[in-house]
Amino acid sequence: MGLTASFGFHLLTASLPLYAASLGADDAQIGLLGGSVASVALGFRAVAGWWIDVGGSGVPPLLVGIALYPLCALAYGSAGVVPLVQAVRAISGVGVAFFSTATQSLAVDLNPPERRAEALSLYGIGHTFAQGFAPSAGVAVVQAAGYRALFGLCVVVGLISLILAWPLRSIQRVPVQGRHRRVFHRAAVLPGILLVAIMVPFGVSFALLPVHAARRGIGNPGLVFIAFAVGVFLAQLVAGRLSDRYGRSAVILPSMLAAAASMWAIAGLSGWWLFAATALCGVGIGAGMPSLYAMAADLAADDSRGAAMGTLGVFHEIGIAAGAIGGGFIGRAAGLGEMFAIAGLAPAAAALLMVLRRR
Repeated sequence: MGLTASFGFHLLTASLPLYAASLGADDAQIGLLGGSVASVALGFRAVAGWWIDVGGSGVPPLLVGIALYPLCALAYGSAGVVPLVQAVRAISGVGVAFFSTATQSLAVDLNPPERRAEALSLYGIGHTFAQGFAPSAGVAVVQAAGYRALFGLCVVVGLISLILAWPLRSIQRVPVQGRHRRVFHRAAVLPGILLVAIMVPFGVSFALLPVHAARRGIGNPGLVFIAFAVGVFLAQLVAGRLSDRYGRSAVILPSMLAAAASMWAIAGLSGWWLFAATALCGVGIGAGMPSLYAMAADLAADDSRGAAMGTLGVFHEIGIAAGAIGGGFIGRAAGLGEMFAIAGLAPAAAALLMVLRRR
């Protein structure tokens, strides 16, 4: 279910920026296209966490989130101008908020604390596969049959995901009592700040890397996301276990350094070397993100973990939005290469902050 839902969403990751560009969008507007998802999602992540705690189940928001994916895909076919495409993409951010928060909460609830980071890493493998292969598949569909065929495929995949998720309605946990209900959880602030830094490279990559790769000599720019997925997958195989065994910081700090180095490599490399740089970005994000979510879950009580996941999700989307929207404006003013170099400063600063804090 998670694999098919993520696959349907990421079929548009590389194709939608190119679609917007074909309608006349510039770099800033393309950045806004990617950032609009995160901007809307950050406003609904905490709502999703509150809903999970109050209702005692992550399944209702999960189903709502999945249902929004095919509805938005259906609307793209009628959105023939850039502002309408941006508006529909923004609405899909509600689906991202509900789907992501619910699945992360379920992954934490269904596994013991001593294997929390490993569980989140394993859960992310399906999402990683979708991030890696769906973008290039989407571009291939467009090249073979056009954008309307791609949007129709997204609708079909979304409906299949909804059917697969329907039996999960039986999963329940004890609802939070009224006096404990919260939308924002303070335990998620520290891991959230670090998550913002590592999601900036993610935001700039998924919003602007397809355009950058096309300008640097990659025929199918969606292929760079396969390299990203390979990096994430390799990191997820080992990072979760290392985090559970040696502590969260032992994994988070190297992941920040890898993310920073990848941005600087993407800024300076061309052609096929971009694949190596993008894979390094995947290693950094694939190692760091599950450990940061596990850290937030460690710091939250059992009956408020949904709020912690939702709050951390807000920081997650802030990082993506800052990278995508800010990167678009910086790219228009200074060039995409320079923009990627600047994006690397965010995880580098977070790594320095971790080192100074430990001392």
